Amino acid sequence: MGLAFLLDLNIKGIKFLRNRMMRYFNNYNMNRKIIAVLIMHLIISVFIGYNEVQSQEVISTKLNYISPKPGSKFIMPDNNIAIRHGEKFDPNSVKQSIFEVKTVKNEKIYGDVILSDDGKTLIFKPTKPFSFGNRIQVTLNNGLRTTGGIEIGFMQYYFDVIEKIVQLPEEYYVSKLQYQNLFPIQNNAIPKSTMIQKKNNNLPEGYPGIQVNVLNENASNGYYFFTPYDEWGWFPDTKPYLTITDINGIPVYYRKLQNVGYDLKIQPTGYLSFYSYHPFWKHMVMDSSYRIIDSFHMGNGYGYTDFHEFQLLENGHAFVMTYDAQSYAMDTVVPGGHPDAIVIGFVFQELDINKDVIFQWRSWDHFLITDAGPFVDLTDSIIDYVHGNSIEIESDNSLLISSRNMDEITRIDRNTGNIIWRLGGKKTQFEFINDTLGFSVQHDGRRLSNGNITLFDNGSLHPDPKYSSGLEYELDEINMTAKLINRLRSTPDILGVVMGNKQWRSENSKVVGWGSGVPGISEMDANGDVVYEMEFEGISYRAYLFPWKTNYFLFATDTLQYGYIWHESTLTKKLKVCNNSNKAIELTSYFSMNDAFTVENEFPVSLSPEQSVNLQVKFNPEETGEFGGMLTINSDINSDTLVQRIAQQVYLIGHATAGQGFDEFVGSTHVNIYPNPFFDVLNIKFGSIYNEALIIISNPQGKVIFKEKKTYSAIHHLDMQHLPSGVYFIQINLDGSDNPVFYKLIKS
Repeated sequence: MGLAFLLDLNIKGIKFLRNRMMRYFNNYNMNRKIIAVLIMHLIISVFIGYNEVQSQEVISTKLNYISPKPGSKFIMPDNNIAIRHGEKFDPNSVKQSIFEVKTVKNEKIYGDVILSDDGKTLIFKPTKPFSFGNRIQVTLNNGLRTTGGIEIGFMQYYFDVIEKIVQLPEEYYVSKLQYQNLFPIQNNAIPKSTMIQKKNNNLPEGYPGIQVNVLNENASNGYYFFTPYDEWGWFPDTKPYLTITDINGIPVYYRKLQNVGYDLKIQPTGYLSFYSYHPFWKHMVMDSSYRIIDSFHMGNGYGYTDFHEFQLLENGHAFVMTYDAQSYAMDTVVPGGHPDAIVIGFVFQELDINKDVIFQWRSWDHFLITDAGPFVDLTDSIIDYVHGNSIEIESDNSLLISSRNMDEITRIDRNTGNIIWRLGGKKTQFEFINDTLGFSVQHDGRRLSNGNITLFDNGSLHPDPKYSSGLEYELDEINMTAKLINRLRSTPDILGVVMGNKQWRSENSKVVGWGSGVPGISEMDANGDVVYEMEFEGISYRAYLFPWKTNYFLFATDTLQYGYIWHESTLTKKLKVCNNSNKAIELTSYFSMNDAFTVENEFPVSLSPEQSVNLQVKFNPEETGEFGGMLTINSDINSDTLVQRIAQQVYLIGHATAGQGFDEFVGSTHVNIYPNPFFDVLNIKFGSIYNEALIIISNPQGKVIFKEKKTYSAIHHLDMQHLPSGVYFIQINLDGSDNPVFYKLIKS
């Protein structure tokens, strides 16, 4: 008890001793102050050294991961205890008695011992939270072994629980975290676009105007995922929406949010995820019908889950992150430091399928506060020294994090939590080649399949003229060099001082989301030329391009082919739509990019669960030429609690001719057969003297492949798409006429 009391007294006493001595030293002259400070530091060093030796007493070398880390501070009261060896643990050796957890005052702490689904992580989950300000002693007793028969052995160590929950003032997130005071932001947005609104696409109030500035033949097909919202009063008419649009800016999904949303994307599992307030800040997961099926937030008692990153892995595990504000005596770190500053750390976690924390990494255990970048004022009362903003899972053995306020990408051992290397910032271990500019306040550090590293360089600290860019480095992790391979920038330059990402889809498709920069999204080819550019009313944390199709309702085909028809005629085809949900839905409207294609059904069209319906899609060209365009069928819900659109698209292709074919009178009947050559559809138009005609089509060998009677009162569209290309003959026997007519046809 005596040793425990001294240890507990030690932590509380150091701060008290320092404050009393500093007040006393203020009365001394300069020379005496210097001597006194040296004495004070010597005394405190002795206390700290004694404290470190005691709190890091670990009698085991067979574990490669221990959380909380021995001797760590600022641990949450609800934190679990987790250990790993590397091999899987033998389940038969896992017993409740394997852990003994108590305070330094010998108060026993009860909890459950759990073996995670990975078989490698053993967790002690306290029944109730640790007490604030307490020191916790962890003992691992003998008996635990791996499936390979390795005995883990005895272990004992300490960690310290936080003394209080530190709350950041609300205005900090607006004025400080977004760096408005440091980096003036200019609104270069275009006037509100009316491109979609003019097309009568029934968009709701507050949905952002969208303008596609560049769309050339090398632009990739797919759908853009982004989350536009108003910031800094730039776009006062724009409300926060989850948004998926095609490359023409036509929405196939939107959902109005009560609060701002971030990071709508497709996870490796195939599910969608986004971050918003629902009913508190967390990451939501949706299936392909946009039903929310799960949600994720921080474990171990962290009350706030941050938006910057969420990774949902194929094994059901998830990575989440947060910022961790703690009281810190910065006057012991830098001259002029605030004696009671709020310093913000960075914490991320891996959750298993039961959402237990099986891996936790904290900047407090690995980074120094003085690692912060040059623009972070370490004498301020609030200091965000890390500001993590991305987590990239490289493999089972390593991951990358991006620390914006340290100008650093860090590689971390996923099994131990140890730092493997540091790229950029004050502590960089790499020599940069072919790059004198480097990167600053970056986002979105990723690893490509070829081993290269990519990131979005916000560029706010570069010399003028400042601009943002997407970077790719080739790393030599033996010789520790980083060679610049690509710096993609727009023309003219775009500066996105906050947020942003880049998505290297292939050598010829590199998508950049410019964050607060305007325009918002660009796609570039291998040469860095812009092949696509979208501008929208709002800013978006990230933007992605993915192939995508909803499962809410389905079409029987992706494309309707109309073949060749005469430009003064019409041809209607059926589009089969199936309700794939377990409840009734309504198709509320349609939107056609080409006015030559229309839907003849009256909307809304109701579908019961599992029911199908045929939409009548008409092709009615007013001039000759090739016609193509996307048809979007919308299912909207507009209520007080939900404003949402789920849409599906089909591509339409048709050709209109100037009557090429046979156009003559047979007896007293006008017969028009077109086009010739024909593609998939052969059109026959009669005069109206006779009642009907027998139509016979045969191949050159005389085999009849079509025989049917048709009336004269309409245009007949014969579906010939099943026929192979070649020569055919048509015979028309007119009712009341003794003379059949013959024509030669060519199927192209």
